[in-house]
Amino acid sequence: MLTGKKGIIFGIANDHSIAWGIGKKLKENGATLGITYQNETFLKRVQPLAKELNSELLIKCDFSNKIDLDKCFQEISDKWKSIDFIIHAVAYSDKAELNGRYITTSKENFINTLNISCYSFTKIANLSSPLMPNGGSLITLTFYGSNKVIPSYNIMGIAKA
Repeated sequence: MLTGKKGIIFGIANDHSIAWGIGKKLKENGATLGITYQNETFLKRVQPLAKELNSELLIKCDFSNKIDLDKCFQEISDKWKSIDFIIHAVAYSDKAELNGRYITTSKENFINTLNISCYSFTKIANLSSPLMPNGGSLITLTFYGSNKVIPSYNIMGIAKA
C-alpha cells in the first residue's frame, strides 16, 4: 500500500511512543522511513528502533535549537529528492509547570511549549513543501486534553488544540 512512499517521523522517543507504533505500521505497509531524534540521550533509545524500521535516515533534530530543523531538512533533501509524508508526534512542556493551575504557567514555558509542540509543525510544513512537489500528507497528533480540561495537562491542552 505504501511501497515507494517516503516519509519522516518526528517524535519516536522509545518503544512505547505512539510514533513508534505508527512507524511499525508504515514499515509493514512498505513505506521507506527517515527518523529524527532530539539529542544524544534519545539517540541511544531511538537508534535501535530506527534500525528495526530499516530507516534510511537518522537525523538529529531538537526543536528548541533554532537551526536544527533547517539542518534536518537539508539532510533529507540531500538524501531524497522528494518525500510523501511527515508524522509529527512531538510535544513538550516543563513537567514542573504542568502541576497546579494553568494560569500559573510562566511566559517562558508557554512560549517554549507552543514552539516545540505546535509551531514546529508549521515550520515543518514550510520546510517540507519543496520536497512535496506533487503534494503529500502532514500528520500531527492531539489528545483528549485539547478538548476537555484534564488535570495536570494545563498548557499542553492549549498547545495540542
